[in-house]
Amino acid sequence: MDVSSIASYASLQSQGQVREQVQLSVLKTAQDMASQGAMQLLDSVAQTAPVSTASSNPNVGNNIDVRA
Repeated sequence: MDVSSIASYASLQSQGQVREQVQLSVLKTAQDMASQGAMQLLDSVAQTAPVSTASSNPNVGNNIDVRA
């Protein structure tokens, strides 16, 4: 191996490492954005979900008529 091929190899290795770091950074950013979006969705569902109140009659809602 001559000096120019060693330098070329080192340059390619460096570019590969930079490319890998950029890809990981983009992946982490995408994951963070997805996580924030999911949390916002869950928060909005929790805010708009109706609050169930217990019935004064404990027998209401215990039986389901399945005959047609």
